[in-house]
Amino acid sequence: MRPSQAFFMRLFISLLLGWTVWFLRGAVLAGPYGMLWDPMPGLVVGLAWRGWLAGAVAAAFVPLAGGLLGGAPETGSLLLEGVLAWLITTSVRRVASPHLRALVVIPMAAGVTFTGVLVEQILGFNMPFGPGFGISWTLQSLGVMAVAPLVQALDGDFLSRMDNRVFLGWVLLSILLVVVGRVAALPDIDPQGGLALALIPLVILFWQAMRFGVPGSATACFLTALSAGMAWAEGHGGMLSFPPGLVALGLTAALGVAHGVAAIRDEREETFSWVANAARNHQVVFWRWRIGRGVEWDDPALAARIGLTSSGGGWTQRRNWEVGGSLPDPGTTFGPILVHMRDPDGHVRWLELAGQAQARDPSGHVSVVLGTVLDVTERQLSQERREALLRRETELRTIRSQLHPHVIFNALNRIAALTMSEPEKARDLLVRLSRLLRATLIAAEKQNTDLAEEMGLIRDYLELEGAGLGERLRFQDRIPAGPDASSFPPLLLFSLVEGAVRRGVGMKKNGATIVLSRPQPGCFRIEVDPPVPGGEAEFPEWPDPVWRERVGMQQARRDTLRVETERNGSVRAVELELEKEAK
Repeated sequence: MRPSQAFFMRLFISLLLGWTVWFLRGAVLAGPYGMLWDPMPGLVVGLAWRGWLAGAVAAAFVPLAGGLLGGAPETGSLLLEGVLAWLITTSVRRVASPHLRALVVIPMAAGVTFTGVLVEQILGFNMPFGPGFGISWTLQSLGVMAVAPLVQALDGDFLSRMDNRVFLGWVLLSILLVVVGRVAALPDIDPQGGLALALIPLVILFWQAMRFGVPGSATACFLTALSAGMAWAEGHGGMLSFPPGLVALGLTAALGVAHGVAAIRDEREETFSWVANAARNHQVVFWRWRIGRGVEWDDPALAARIGLTSSGGGWTQRRNWEVGGSLPDPGTTFGPILVHMRDPDGHVRWLELAGQAQARDPSGHVSVVLGTVLDVTERQLSQERREALLRRETELRTIRSQLHPHVIFNALNRIAALTMSEPEKARDLLVRLSRLLRATLIAAEKQNTDLAEEMGLIRDYLELEGAGLGERLRFQDRIPAGPDASSFPPLLLFSLVEGAVRRGVGMKKNGATIVLSRPQPGCFRIEVDPPVPGGEAEFPEWPDPVWRERVGMQQARRDTLRVETERNGSVRAVELELEKEAK
């Protein structure tokens, strides 16, 4: 595969940077007392960090310009450092987030340069770990800390990560850092005053890292190291009073901490951004309640958009908004509560509120509660539409089940046969058939029905169906007499009995016994003996899957449908437990 034009462009840029850094190293950072830090390892490691391995290798050969014998050890050291840095950053890309990858500069500055200095001593025919090893290591480590992050960060997105206001602040702080750093580095300034003044660039360094993240720390670390290196080269008395290795080590530690602060800051900011965007897209508001201070919102504008505002020690709906019921007390722990609201334009909103106590005062009272408000309007409306479709489907299934030809024919034949001999009985059956058909047709228009109405439909159905099933249908009503406050979705209990008759009796030669009972208030049980066979694809299931799904999806009610089966899959009983409407 032929190298692309981009490959040659990267190679050219790397060589140009290598020659530039090589020239400036001697012109700017080198002086009578040597160098405080070496930028060449930082350039090579930074290029490898970007993924430009070929460019890092090319830049590593630049020191050969100083002579083969003198430059070969440094070139070998740089080659090894570039390859190691490329391997480390390549592996880290697979396991770390983009911002936390910036922390890799710390182990690279320590481990890669340690290996590089050791190889340089060996290639220079010097004793490994001999004199000067520690100083060379600290100088190269500082060079990696100062240059590598800047080389890695400089790309087309470097400036686009800041808006105009932040960019202006970054430029002003960078200029201030350079000015103060140069003033503190003047050789004729009082050494103690210069060292005290040098604390200002360090403060600016950490402010850049905390305020602007990786772009700020990369720039500030390079400018800080540049000012210190120029001061050393110019013979600053305060700095020369310390060993070069100690100065370089202190600056390396400061720059490493700044890079770590910047990486953690960027990771936190991006996480907050993700959470904020997700919350905004899904209409989620985070809130905190503190005793004596009331409710605080993470996004007051979003809270206002969904109709909530702080009020005194709690919260309330906004002006001209209506709330169904009452809002929960934010000073307590409460699970997800569904609240119905209506905005000034009459549009309906559904909010799901939840809170969890996070702290208590010495007396044991809740002092801090954290929670969320989730706008579930779309979900609620979707579920209501789905429930409406299920109601329609249930209605149609019920109508179809009642209008089976044999049911109608049997009922009409018996009515016709009784018209002359037992006209009152024929009239009674005709009225029952009329009531049953009418109930199935208007079921979708009702939300709930009571036990008396449901049992009336069941008796009508059994009387009509008994015309064709005869003694095969053995039904026992064991529900205690007397008033009952149970409330049903229309045709729910009726559908369960109808399915038991059709599956348990109509498809068996000897029929079955069906027992309808109420083990406890609000709980109804339908048993079939022998059990209704299950797992037969050619026969309808009992209970009807549509009814089972509809019961599970109800929002205003929390009814439960339990099925008891035998080992072979046959259904022995179905139990319906009703609950009161959720408030």
